[in-house]
Amino acid sequence: MRIKSSIALCCLCGLWALASCEMDAYEKGEGDYSLLTAELVEAHVDATKHVDYVETDQSERLQLQEPYTASWLLTADTTYRAILYFNRLADAQAQAVSMSRVGVLLPRDTVKGGLKTDPLYVDGMWLSKNRKYLNLRLRLLTGATDDAEAMHTIGILRDTIASTSSHLRLLLYHNQGGRPEYYSSSVIASIPLTDVNADTLTLQANSYAGQLSRTFSLRSNKEIVQ
Repeated sequence: MRIKSSIALCCLCGLWALASCEMDAYEKGEGDYSLLTAELVEAHVDATKHVDYVETDQSERLQLQEPYTASWLLTADTTYRAILYFNRLADAQAQAVSMSRVGVLLPRDTVKGGLKTDPLYVDGMWLSKNRKYLNLRLRLLTGATDDAEAMHTIGILRDTIASTSSHLRLLLYHNQGGRPEYYSSSVIASIPLTDVNADTLTLQANSYAGQLSRTFSLRSNKEIVQ
């Protein structure tokens, strides 16, 4: 069963285009949901376009006490990447309070116009405990504009020159797209790793603090300090 990107805006060939970059942040113990549990999950959608159960990044399956639906759940019989805010119940059940979309960035070998590396903030980067995803918490500078076509675009490109059979090197694509840099907005995104056969993975990004490079072992959940 395929993972659905679940982005309400356009998702073009693995690149994620965002008009306003407004999304809920992934937080535990902070904000409006401070008394709830928040987990990144794979949300299973049934034939009626309702989420009936989820699988967390710890490979824990939770049956929802009541099926959950939202306007962004557009496809039946599929799986979406999401953040679930919930109350944990007995017998591996959960009471869903809210669910937010998470972008899935599929690595590509090429992109029209070449690699764009406009700066952004990388506030977090971590492997899921089941090693199915590399998760990113990004912060983009954005602002209102009269140009309806101005939008951020985020994606992932493989560095085919630096990658080997045992090491995958990824480059974070970011096109500011003409958006002004007035205020910041947080975005959570996940890079699926199910089809990656390498032993290690490096992600390089251009941040406002300079070039950032992080390397992870795909055989454990550890970051490799270089």
